[in-house]
Amino acid sequence: MSIAAPSTIELRRSRDIEEQAGLFSNWHQSYCQISRGTFDGSVTVIEIGGVCILVEKMNRVVFQRGYVADTIAVGVPFQLGGHARMCGQTSHTDGLHVFSGDREFELVSPDCYLDCNIELDARRIESLGSPLARAGLQRIAALLPASPGILTVDHSLLHRFRARLMALFEIASSAPHLLLDSALCAQHEQSVVLDLAALLEDEISECRPPQSNATRDWSLVTAARDLIESSDTCPLSVAELGAQLGVATRTIYHAFQNALDVKPVDYLRAVRLNRVRHELQSAQSVTDAAARWGFLHFGRFAHDYRAMFGEQPSQTWRRLHSGCAHDAGPFQ
Repeated sequence: MSIAAPSTIELRRSRDIEEQAGLFSNWHQSYCQISRGTFDGSVTVIEIGGVCILVEKMNRVVFQRGYVADTIAVGVPFQLGGHARMCGQTSHTDGLHVFSGDREFELVSPDCYLDCNIELDARRIESLGSPLARAGLQRIAALLPASPGILTVDHSLLHRFRARLMALFEIASSAPHLLLDSALCAQHEQSVVLDLAALLEDEISECRPPQSNATRDWSLVTAARDLIESSDTCPLSVAELGAQLGVATRTIYHAFQNALDVKPVDYLRAVRLNRVRHELQSAQSVTDAAARWGFLHFGRFAHDYRAMFGEQPSQTWRRLHSGCAHDAGPFQ
């Protein structure tokens, strides 16, 4: 796997609407404040290899207009507290905002606005990204519409994608040192690209009937299990698993449900939890072991770990390292 550069995080605050528009380095845009009152905005920028995540927050109704040059740019709404429209379409939290394309975008954002924009640097991913990240980028480029607008995507897939972005934001804010590892950055870059590709594929192929052949389902599950349990780079999501197997995520869900009566996301989580438990034998801290296997939401990880093993991860670590002076980390 190619190695991405370590990630960086930067918080940019603004009390001026024009200054807010200029906080997006690769965007040529203008903002016009519509509602009255003192403007307060911010953009948190997280760069992970060829992926740039920009979390924008504003407290006033704003008319945005512009275009994005030389990059793929989409937005995932987190909060839309009021009327919101993009390119004439009503915006909603199950919609994916597409900002890049062959013409300008126009967006009216409400006065309670929180949006997570994702930029993909195609040149950087193509030259330095992993083979799966490059393949995912090609799928995204083929599936994205030519013009800006809103795509309605599968609610559950978007929810998981939103959770991944929130977890990356949380860890970049509270424990940025965990994203200084080049291998981990490459892993997260790949995950974001593949999750976005899965969202777009579902939007395109949502009406395709699922496979019903029991033998084919079982063969797919067997191949998936061999990959998950034997690979040194266990996939962190069903989207990554689908990319490695060359099948759609919906097909994997159907096969696991039919063959094992379990969701593949639950199976993946169980395998990763077990690998963390094994990693705790030699890890410097619980935090390091969890991050190595893609657990970024510490509270949820600790809950899942205890549900799986009947004890907190910190208890496991202390038992394995009794007499050592290392720190167990934040999982108490």
